[in-house]
Amino acid sequence: MAKPNFYETLYIVRPDLGEEDTKRVQEKLKEIILAHEGEIFKFDKWAERELAYEIRHYTKGIYYIIVYKALPTVVADLETNFRLLNDEVLRFMTVKIKEDAVKKEQRVSSPESEETQIPSEGGI
Repeated sequence: MAKPNFYETLYIVRPDLGEEDTKRVQEKLKEIILAHEGEIFKFDKWAERELAYEIRHYTKGIYYIIVYKALPTVVADLETNFRLLNDEVLRFMTVKIKEDAVKKEQRVSSPESEETQIPSEGGI
């Protein structure tokens, strides 16, 4: 059986995306990670920033970052869902990170917890 790995996912949403749609995207991603035996350590809104180049007529985007531990199958599942969320998500990237990069005190949720708080503001 595959061993869980640590990952960091960065994604950019449209700057005009409403709060309800933003929360829907966050909840969907959280569900996917937890379904792959995941544990979320950080799920933050990073910042609204100028894009390096125009993407679908947008020059700005809102960046979100997720740090988590999950089975390797989570990456393909997230990528599939990011593509389905094409109207909301402009770009996304997932990288595998070392366990040392994750601070245990930044834990946001675990599979045992009933509810995860996803901060609306935050930073790296």
